[in-house]
Amino acid sequence: MEINKLAENIGLEVEEFNEIFEVYMESTTDDFEELIAAINSGDAEKAHEKTHSIKGASGNFGMDELFELAKEIDDQDRNNSLSRLDNLVKNFKIKFENLIEEFNASREG
Repeated sequence: MEINKLAENIGLEVEEFNEIFEVYMESTTDDFEELIAAINSGDAEKAHEKTHSIKGASGNFGMDELFELAKEIDDQDRNNSLSRLDNLVKNFKIKFENLIEEFNASREG
């Protein structure tokens, strides 16, 4: 992940970006856990709410791939198609976990 580029794209210094990005990671982790719970309980409205939040936050950070995955999930849950979300949710989780690992590695290096 090119933190300098991401920070520049949204008009922040790297330190500011890092602080805000940590909040993004925490809130997206919480929203994702609530999304999974909503899917498992069949609550399409709650799933839509959580996916919409994830999609907006990812878009604001220029995380295009995560934004697109969240958009696909959002399109499905908005249509009450929770049963078709397994692969999309798995893909989002993998991409998001990779992003967290990259971010943490970049801060250590």
